[in-house]
Amino acid sequence: MKDWLSYLGHKKGLKVLALLLAVALWFAVGSEERTETTLNLALELANLPANMVVTSEVPPSLQVRVIGPGSVVRKLTQARLAHTIDLNSFKSGRHFFPLGPNSFSLPRGVTVTRIQPNPLSLTLATTTSRILPLKPVLEGNPPEGYEVVEVKSRPAQITVKGPSAELADLKYISTLPIDVSGLSASTTVATDVDFKNLHLTSREQVPVLADLTIAAKEITRTIAGITVLATPQPARLRPSQVTLTLKGPWLPLKDLKPGDLKATVDTKKLAPGRQRLKVSVTLPQDVRLLRVQPDAVDAWAAKSP
Repeated sequence: MKDWLSYLGHKKGLKVLALLLAVALWFAVGSEERTETTLNLALELANLPANMVVTSEVPPSLQVRVIGPGSVVRKLTQARLAHTIDLNSFKSGRHFFPLGPNSFSLPRGVTVTRIQPNPLSLTLATTTSRILPLKPVLEGNPPEGYEVVEVKSRPAQITVKGPSAELADLKYISTLPIDVSGLSASTTVATDVDFKNLHLTSREQVPVLADLTIAAKEITRTIAGITVLATPQPARLRPSQVTLTLKGPWLPLKDLKPGDLKATVDTKKLAPGRQRLKVSVTLPQDVRLLRVQPDAVDAWAAKSP
């Protein structure tokens, strides 16, 4: 016994105490009730080559089933755990990463019983760049009576980077949907590129804007039964009514009635007998005349009383 103690050198008492505490801790942990749980380890990909991109779905985390002393397992569940896959020097294609109990740095006494997914599968592809037109996408409709006349994106085209095979089939890149519901005037809207379901990124970090030109919708209406008036001299007219074909903004044109329109012939120089007079029409603002049927009527000067 004395020979054994002589090996401890100075401060033998403290060293013996430390040894006894370590043994006691070992027994305490070894006798502690064991707990089983699933740990979520965040999956991190490192050192991906600059000319490569991951095209397969990457799980956000690994589910690792472990069993071990309750106090140790509880600390693990409260910690942020991660597992890193080093992709340095990997080529294009599908790669498998088998995961085993020794793949993770866990405290002594904790045993891995199951890992999901396992093996981890990742597909890498070589990337290229292309300049593609940027196409604004609209959803919804302006209020009744208005329409989108034109929409332009700024910039008009962007440089995107992604898998060569994926870029080869693209003719343009869409923006995120732009809601035009309720818009009754031209405006500029901030949007972004829609890379959903695509393994692409933009090489230019610039804001994406959409210039929307919105105007009153134009319609064409044909209105019959407009009475033709003789002015300034009274006259007998045949026919006495005409039909007008009009074009203009939806709002002022949709509710027009025959009584809202004025058709006249100039009888200032009307002589005895029948004369053919041109029909003139007075229209509301912004409404245009496309056709008058007939565009002239027969007129006879009214007899003096």
